Amino acid sequence: MDSLVINGANALSQAVGGLLTSATSKLGDVSKDSKKMAHFATLFLIAHFTLVSLAIGGMFCTEWGRKKLRKYWRLSKQGPFHRFVIWFGNLFVRLYVFLSGDRLINDPSSCKPRFTTIQTQVNRIVLHWTAERSSKLTADSYELQLWKKPRVEGTKAAPGSTTSAKEACWETCIKGEGVVTCDCTDLEEGAEHRFRVRTFNRKGESAWQEGTFGTRFRPEANGGWGPGYTWSQSTKEVQMVVNVKFESKGKDFVVVCKGGKLSIEEGGNSLVDGELWKPVKGSELSWSLGHGDDGQKKMFVSLEKMEKTNRRSNHWHCVIKGHPLVDTRFLPDCIIPSGKMPDESEI
Repeated sequence: MDSLVINGANALSQAVGGLLTSATSKLGDVSKDSKKMAHFATLFLIAHFTLVSLAIGGMFCTEWGRKKLRKYWRLSKQGPFHRFVIWFGNLFVRLYVFLSGDRLINDPSSCKPRFTTIQTQVNRIVLHWTAERSSKLTADSYELQLWKKPRVEGTKAAPGSTTSAKEACWETCIKGEGVVTCDCTDLEEGAEHRFRVRTFNRKGESAWQEGTFGTRFRPEANGGWGPGYTWSQSTKEVQMVVNVKFESKGKDFVVVCKGGKLSIEEGGNSLVDGELWKPVKGSELSWSLGHGDDGQKKMFVSLEKMEKTNRRSNHWHCVIKGHPLVDTRFLPDCIIPSGKMPDESEI
């Protein structure tokens, strides 16, 4: 009995050895030709994919198998097995595309990207764009460019999109296959910058799609400015200083704060009108006329925040949506008006 087992094991090892030797010799011949190697790798992947599909299909035929598959899928959805399946599928598609040549690549002229802004800061803009794929089996490439002047050594950064000088040019920020996000840094503070993006591959390219995005301002007096006014803020309040005519009187103004919107009119002319950054207590609005530090007549408006902001990420970025934004990263967590001691609710 023992001799039969030993003889069977020897015969099996010799058979497996012969198969491996034969496969190695054939693989050595195939490896000399890249085209044959690609065909061999594709057939190898197809065979394994077929075996795996048959195994999974067999498990689907029984209730026990379906329960096991659901369990394994839940366990491996974010694990190494799931990542391996994705990698295997991408490798199979790449080999298929390589063997098919340009037959699977379509003209991307109709795949126009669309911009979305992820984040803006004082001198940084993170852009993202989306576009329809020219083919479901191939990945398109994208190129992002910024309109800017050449920087002269020893000088400050030139404005981005605000210039129309002859020496201005388009500069490539990022270019590559499947790239849909770009972190643009070292931009001019508080300026509008023009970007454009296109889709391209070996069959052609799409038209350029342009977008204008602005960097933020550094806060001044814990606030910033808007068209015809400046503003500041504390943990509880927002103060606005609006430019008015020197001869204006209190009866000439109409100030309305309702439904999350603020409207200030002077003699029928709109000074401020738009949606507030965050809700305020409308009943707590107060305003008065006076003179600013420059001797000009001003309207001083005080708004009480509906919710106190005691974290820099919660502070107001502007007063009216659509007006210039400030970078709240430069603000303290708790903003206390000058000459006042903080109470417990503000800390």
